[in-house]
Amino acid sequence: MQMLINDKCKGFTLIEVLIATMIFSIIIIALFSSINSFVISSQTVKENIAHIEKIRDVIKRITRDIEALYVLQPPRYKKPEFNSEPDPYRLTGEEVIMGQSVVSTISFASLAHTISGDDQRLGVARIVYYLKENENNLYDLYRSDSLPPFPKEQKLCSDPVLCRNISEFKIVYRNFKGDEYSFWDSDEQEFQFTFPASIDLKITFGSEEKSKVFETSFAMIAGREPIE
Repeated sequence: MQMLINDKCKGFTLIEVLIATMIFSIIIIALFSSINSFVISSQTVKENIAHIEKIRDVIKRITRDIEALYVLQPPRYKKPEFNSEPDPYRLTGEEVIMGQSVVSTISFASLAHTISGDDQRLGVARIVYYLKENENNLYDLYRSDSLPPFPKEQKLCSDPVLCRNISEFKIVYRNFKGDEYSFWDSDEQEFQFTFPASIDLKITFGSEEKSKVFETSFAMIAGREPIE
């Protein structure tokens, strides 16, 4: 007896299997790419949040230091004469050329000393914020905190790093008239031996398209009347 084969019972041809496999592969690749993009995007968001929190911590630290600014007042303070020792509690700020950029540094006396190690002393500390170029052609921000006797020379990079990979650290000083300066020295006649009325700070994290800019201003609570 001759058996009839129903076309509906036939299996898939090789071409159909290959096409189905190719379609399935395309779907899997697209799905994997979407998941991978989501993971990378999620990691980028987490990194950005961490960087923002880091900069905020830096600004909070600088704010605490500035709010606790220590100013020597007359008659204990006397304007410097020729060859006299400078005021150990003076505020100085300057711009320095570092690598391909011009960055700011600032030094002042503050009661916001951070206790570390076995030294549990309190008192007026000399605080210095400065930068050092790193291997990424960016800058790391350091904070020096020294109790008396204040060191005459700064031991660079022996201090804790507050933030890494900064591309800009700019400070602008304003006097009581609102005049702007990129430098300051409270021991100089040019500034009438006064302290700034306010300070503007700009920190840029990262570089080029990935950079993030943070700006803030500090009103100086402590100060000194002009001395003629």
